[in-house]
Amino acid sequence: MKKHRETITSLFFSLLLLSIAVACNMGTNEKKHERSKNKSGTVVSTSEYSDVYLEADSWRNWSPPKALLGYKLQRFVTDPFKLTGLYSANARYEKGEKWMDVQLIDGSTEKGTAEIRDHLEIAGLQRDHSSEYGYEKTLERKGIKAKEEYLSPPAGQYMIKFMLREYYGVSVKSNAETAAEIWHFIDQLKMEELGE
Repeated sequence: MKKHRETITSLFFSLLLLSIAVACNMGTNEKKHERSKNKSGTVVSTSEYSDVYLEADSWRNWSPPKALLGYKLQRFVTDPFKLTGLYSANARYEKGEKWMDVQLIDGSTEKGTAEIRDHLEIAGLQRDHSSEYGYEKTLERKGIKAKEEYLSPPAGQYMIKFMLREYYGVSVKSNAETAAEIWHFIDQLKMEELGE
């Protein structure tokens, strides 16, 4: 009985070590930036002199600027979910401790439509609520209806969502000082090029 217990314990620790080794990719981190091609045929490019991670140069004819209003592009990833029927892009910009995350989702597919259901609902929403925890409101800006949310500190973050061209869901999350700064940033992204 004691020998049987030792065998089981030994087997358990062997499997535990094996699973840790597999989870850590056998100790190699070199493959993080070496994906050769994704499903859309884009090539990953990095530079040894830059910490910017670019999985593609553009998505749906839109290219994120490398620098914008003092913010620098840190990463641009296309189709991060790698799911058939769900197409999106994510760009992250940073300026010191401040950051902007821009997510674009193509809602022209069934999965895409499901993913942007919050964006689609904005057209029929009327919100204007605030409390000590932040606020949530809908507004119209340059002919586009949007939802703007703010979480008070310690989070101190904004989330702005809107639809672009009827099937692109756009979300911008940031810890910028003001919503006006984020809107100015959004204006400079030139997202009207999407899908052209």
